[in-house]
Amino acid sequence: MSDYPDLSRYGYSIEQELGRNREGGRITWKAVNIETQQIVVIKQFCFAQANSSWSGYKAHRQEIEVLQQLDHPYIPQYLASLETDNGFCLIQKYIAASDCTHYRQLSWDKVKQIALNVLDILIYLQQQTPPILHHDIKPENILLDEVLNTYLIDFGFSRLENYENAASSLFKGTPGFIAPEQILKPTLASDIYSLGVTLVYLLTNKDLTDISATASTDDPYQLNLDLLLPDIAPQFLGWLKKMTNAKLSQRFPDALAAKQALVELDSSDQLSKGDNIDIATQLNSLTESKVIIGTLGISGLSIITVASINFALSHIEFSLINIAIAVLAAAAIGITQLGAATIASWDRQARWQGLALSIIIPVILVTFGGLIWGGSEAILIATAICVALTIVLSYCWWQILNPNIGGLIKASSLLGIISLGITLGLQLI
Repeated sequence: MSDYPDLSRYGYSIEQELGRNREGGRITWKAVNIETQQIVVIKQFCFAQANSSWSGYKAHRQEIEVLQQLDHPYIPQYLASLETDNGFCLIQKYIAASDCTHYRQLSWDKVKQIALNVLDILIYLQQQTPPILHHDIKPENILLDEVLNTYLIDFGFSRLENYENAASSLFKGTPGFIAPEQILKPTLASDIYSLGVTLVYLLTNKDLTDISATASTDDPYQLNLDLLLPDIAPQFLGWLKKMTNAKLSQRFPDALAAKQALVELDSSDQLSKGDNIDIATQLNSLTESKVIIGTLGISGLSIITVASINFALSHIEFSLINIAIAVLAAAAIGITQLGAATIASWDRQARWQGLALSIIIPVILVTFGGLIWGGSEAILIATAICVALTIVLSYCWWQILNPNIGGLIKASSLLGIISLGITLGLQLI
């Protein structure tokens, strides 16, 4: 025989128990509307159940009054209420989702999405006239489906912001999640604190007692997020600190302000990532172009260098003076070209100046060498310049290659390029 209550005369068939609150005398059932076959949730408050209290019944009635005012896709829709022989029932639309206690430990990206979803719901509540305070935001009252659609449930402790009541009746909620001012005078920021603690709960693999244990000895409401969340990006950690700040004046005043701050942080973070990706792509593209141009340049210079050396050997009588001139010319060109490349890499606007310097200096050396020492020496200087340029270009080509590429592969590639140029140069001579 089933222990489920028989609500068939009211038009509902109970399928299973979803949970119960013994102190409040409340049992939550999953049921089916017999006529429409719609799946619903029935919250049953049992008057005669042991340990039940009239405060629970008042919360039940209050939840109905609040839900009747609401129409939001992520707040389970109020359908009906009914009185039974031993209690009172609230009937809502059924949501195929589990509460947040089933999701541990979530990544920041997922928690951020949950935060935005709940803040959207709170913005809706806080924009009602008068604004509605939930008063009991915690992991058990946030439902998530498979794609992280987020639902806020259990409005039994909800209050209108201008609701007048005694301080003793305002102390509602779950210890550890409630804001300090909620004991006496809750505000829109009180739900922000509760949501912040819930997000910390989802980001850590700790129970609420372990989270609360990190609080300051001077203020048990002030959590130590640096200790709890050492791996969160500083900007988002700062946002969470403002969500959970024990001082009301230093917390986000409402859900809209909290969401806007998170969206701005997220946008700047995505923009930064996008910029980095774009820059990286451009750099990779430029690097590939430089490698190709450098490869062709080394091959071409190798051909010219081989031809120059062969011509010099055929037309010049070598002496110590000539060799000294060639070495000095090669050193001057090498230093000049490396300097020009460095200038161009430091300052993009100086690129043309560096290019002009790399062309003008060789021309000056060859021209003045010919005027001072004669045509043979000019040929020798030109040959030395070709050798120096080949070495400098090979060095630059080596530097712009991906550092992850091994030195042996780089060396064999470079030697292959130079060998190809020498081979072609010898074929042309």
